[in-house]
Amino acid sequence: MKAKLLVINEIGAINRVLRLVSLLSDYPHLNAKQAADLLGWPVSSTHRLLRKLADLEFAQQTDKGNFSAGMELYRIVGRLSGKMPFAEIAEPLLAALTAQFNETSMLTILERRQLRMYTALAASPQDPMRYVVELNRRAPLVWGAAGRALLAHLGQDEIETAITTCDTPNIRGEVLDEAEIRGALEETVRKGFAMTRSHRTLNSIGVAVPFFGSQGDVIGSVGFQIPSFRFRDEQTDGLVKALTQTASIIAQQIGAKPSF
Repeated sequence: MKAKLLVINEIGAINRVLRLVSLLSDYPHLNAKQAADLLGWPVSSTHRLLRKLADLEFAQQTDKGNFSAGMELYRIVGRLSGKMPFAEIAEPLLAALTAQFNETSMLTILERRQLRMYTALAASPQDPMRYVVELNRRAPLVWGAAGRALLAHLGQDEIETAITTCDTPNIRGEVLDEAEIRGALEETVRKGFAMTRSHRTLNSIGVAVPFFGSQGDVIGSVGFQIPSFRFRDEQTDGLVKALTQTASIIAQQIGAKPSF
């Protein structure tokens, strides 16, 4: 019985540490109270864990008491990032998309349990008007073409949760309109791609196509982010065709299901 309780306690401790490390990656500068509030933990135990992570160089503490990712965490991430299978597969494909259309292309990965997504890889053109895409930061699925291309292919309960728990407005300060997003998700399934305007970046157009795993579950999406002044409606078919081909190649190379 004691051994079983010990194992349970160890699993709980590991879970807390991993959640705290994950939080440090999403919020680069936060204090113990902010971390505790985000995680729903007591401040005292959260501070002890942060200090332990700092002792092991997985976190670092500033003079003002804030914590951020430490050098050991950066070292591990640096060693692993180039080995991520999606990145290795998608990097030349995104480069080809960007070279063909002279626009920023992106690979987005779904975190299904959290109903979140993150941009794992991006390719930018040489054009002076281009976007700097923040990688590996979790974002809600309800805003942007990349997220909606994923959300449209989740279960109805998941879609309901994503919609009802969204309290984040888009870049223009607009709150989520349930009727609008449900209609947009239905259109995404029907057309095979998502398109949004100024959801996550002002004056931009997002276009994205999903790709699926071997069991038919949506895994991620590939898409473009295009300045509004450069976008023309007649481009849509060509953009979607190229994205669909790229999504199918990624799916096939990971032994999964093509987009269509």
